[in-house]
Amino acid sequence: MKEIKAGAIFIADAHDNANKKGFLNFLKALENGTIAMPPQLFVMGDMFDYLSITAYSQEFYKEHIKLLNSLGKRTQIYYFEGNHDFNLAQIFPNLEVFDIYHQPQIFTTKFGEKISLAHGDIFLKPLDTLFLRLLRSRAFLLIMDKIDRAFSYKITKNILKKQANKRLDYKIIDFEFVIGAKIHNYQTPKIIEGHYHQGVNLAFDKQIYINLPCFASEQRYFVVEYTNEMKFQILRSPNV
Repeated sequence: MKEIKAGAIFIADAHDNANKKGFLNFLKALENGTIAMPPQLFVMGDMFDYLSITAYSQEFYKEHIKLLNSLGKRTQIYYFEGNHDFNLAQIFPNLEVFDIYHQPQIFTTKFGEKISLAHGDIFLKPLDTLFLRLLRSRAFLLIMDKIDRAFSYKITKNILKKQANKRLDYKIIDFEFVIGAKIHNYQTPKIIEGHYHQGVNLAFDKQIYINLPCFASEQRYFVVEYTNEMKFQILRSPNV
C-alpha cells in the first residue's frame, strides 16, 4: 500500500481555461523552482474545464500536458480523474492515473492510518453513474472526436466556452447530508476528496471527511506535515 509522504502536495479543481490559468502557473512554479519540488503530487481532478482524448482539448491544453509529463519524470504524480478530465492515461504516460473505476484509492500515513482518496463523483445515484459511464466511454469519445473534427471542433470549443464563465465559488447548504448519504461506502477512517468545492472537514461517527477547496477560486494548495498525525499546511500559489 502506498504511503503519503511528508511534503506531498494536494491540489484540486483548478478548472483551467482561457481565462483561468492558475494550474498552469502552479506547474510553471514547480518547474522553475518557485515552489519546491514535492516528493509526491496528488492531483485530485477537474484541473481542466474539459480534457480527454479528443484532439482539440489536447491541443488547447498542450502546455499543461507538456509540463505535467516533464514534472512526472522528476517526482511521483498521482492524477485522480474527475468529471471534467478523463481517459487521461495515454495523455500522461509519466503520471499514475486513476480513472473513476479505480477510485477511491487507499493510501496510508506514515503512522499506518488508511486514507481513501478520490476526486469525489463516486457512489452516485444509478442514473448519474450510467450517464457518467457513457460520457467517459472511449468509444463515445472517439465518435464525438470525429464529429468534432468534421465541424472544425465546434463541439469542444462550445464546451470550453460554456465552462469558462461557470461560477465555482458556491456553497452547498446541505453538504453534510450529501456526504452523510455516501460515507458508509468508504472503508477507512479518513477520506480526502475534491469535486464539491466546499473546503470543509466533517466528522461522521468514526470517520473524518476532508473536502479540498476549489483551487480555481482560492488559489490554495496543501502540503502534508506530520506531527502526531497527518496535517495540511495551506499555501497560496504564486503568479508566474
